[in-house]
Amino acid sequence: MSRSCTRSAGFSLLELLLAAALGVVMTTAIAQMFISNSRGQAMLAGQARLQESARHALDFIARSARNAGYLGCGAAGRLTNALNGNWRQVVEIDLSTPIEAFDATAGTWQPSLAALPVRDGGASAFKSRNRIDASRLQPTSDVVVFRRADLGAVLASAVDDAADPIVVAGNADAFRADSFALLSTCGQAALFRVSSLARSGSRTTLVRASGSGPFGNRSGPALLAGGNPYGGSAAPRGAAAALAITETYFVARSTANNNRGQAVQALWRKTSTAAPAELVQGIEDLQLLFGIDTTPTDDSRAPNRYVRADSIGANPVRTVHIAVTASSVDAVTVAEAAGTAGAVERVLVRTFSRTVALRN
Repeated sequence: MSRSCTRSAGFSLLELLLAAALGVVMTTAIAQMFISNSRGQAMLAGQARLQESARHALDFIARSARNAGYLGCGAAGRLTNALNGNWRQVVEIDLSTPIEAFDATAGTWQPSLAALPVRDGGASAFKSRNRIDASRLQPTSDVVVFRRADLGAVLASAVDDAADPIVVAGNADAFRADSFALLSTCGQAALFRVSSLARSGSRTTLVRASGSGPFGNRSGPALLAGGNPYGGSAAPRGAAAALAITETYFVARSTANNNRGQAVQALWRKTSTAAPAELVQGIEDLQLLFGIDTTPTDDSRAPNRYVRADSIGANPVRTVHIAVTASSVDAVTVAEAAGTAGAVERVLVRTFSRTVALRN
């Protein structure tokens, strides 16, 4: 009887080691590809975020700059302050100064920020709790203020006597008690405080009661300091009441940190007498140049010099050059230049700029 033997073939040790080595190489390559792809996506996301932040910041500031100095039909006429305080006592609504700027140099500003409603020694504020906290400001970033009147609601009846009510027709939803408004017609305008409102159908009466303190209404014919009525047969067109708007932009510490627990800067805005509000996270710096017209009598209305905030003087501002430095907020892993030790984590930073012309 014969017996047959079956011999099974297998891998040698060398073959197993070679296969294992190839597997390690392939796994490493795939892992590296995924890591590189993840880093690339994080980089693109960071770049997209900083570009979006810069665009929003520039849009906010540019919109305010373009409208600075708009006072309705009364822009070129007589501007009256019907409040008890002078213009510099009510800087949150000082419509006599369309643009006010403060140039930053290593933690100090020229002119001094004491001209604004900042905490600890600043100008008067309608509500103390709504002051700007200067300790949170980015010490190298400029501060800028733009002032204007909003789109107004037309008068429903003439105001030709100090006792006449201020009645507007439609578009009055923006008015609130303790808001500040500009009564204007072609050739004159007057700032007053809305004490209360009385609504009846499509008409709203803006009550103007006299009061004490710099933000209170003066008694008597303060609105009619120019001697002319608002509305009526003397000036039937363009008579309106509008909100007084002051927008102060600055860079300060954000309310949130980034993914490494680091403090983040943001663009903030204080609107009139309201509390400052954070607008755009990831704005690290704001720098401004102002195109001034040193020969305003030549009617060209064109800037012939660009200066920093402390050199504007009495010259009219025609354009504003805005430069914002934006960051990705969160740190991303980036590859360093050849010859350095691998990749590092850092926040992406880039500066964007825009020049805008004032319309008014």
